[in-house]
Amino acid sequence: MTQEIKRKLTKQKLIDKGYELINMYGYHAVSIDLIIKEVGLTKGAFYYHFENKHHFVSKIIQERVEKEIHSEFIEPITKRGNPIFILSDLLQEKLINDASLEQNLGSPLTNMIVALSYEHNDYNLKGQLYDVLDQWKVALISLMYRGIEDGYLDRHINTEPVAEFIINSLEGVRTLKRTTNNKALFYNYMEQFKNYLDTLKPAKEEKRYYLDAS
Repeated sequence: MTQEIKRKLTKQKLIDKGYELINMYGYHAVSIDLIIKEVGLTKGAFYYHFENKHHFVSKIIQERVEKEIHSEFIEPITKRGNPIFILSDLLQEKLINDASLEQNLGSPLTNMIVALSYEHNDYNLKGQLYDVLDQWKVALISLMYRGIEDGYLDRHINTEPVAEFIINSLEGVRTLKRTTNNKALFYNYMEQFKNYLDTLKPAKEEKRYYLDAS
């Protein structure tokens, strides 16, 4: 194994462990000392790859948070089809079938937004996180435009507020996982979310009846 490969593996090891610890205990509760202790490395190894804790978290956002939102929530909605079915299937997968929800960690994206909203830094950490949200929103808006073109959705829906509502409600219920193991909450949410999606369908044309003039 070359030294370059070793360095890359060390960097990824630090990022993965930092992501895990920060998501579990919160940004302010996790120190550099704790991270290097958990991975069995020295401070020298840490500072070889990262300038400081803020730079470290910036890389975590890029390498873990952003990539996971893409793979879990953006890529599944890039396909063509009925947006109502696509979003319902995604909801089932992420709220009911996803075993990681059993860890009671909530949403990594929301966890970090809350923790870093007032954290002064030179890396625009809050901005990076909101960029991820914007990418997700754009993907949802694109999904809805395709759905409108294909006749699955009402052409009069205001796509941006709908996308924002979907993200905010889904992130909210995922965050509740930190506080409860009540699975009924997720099933009830799914039922109401699907009811909401049904309101996006095209309105049925009114039937017109004409008197026979003969």
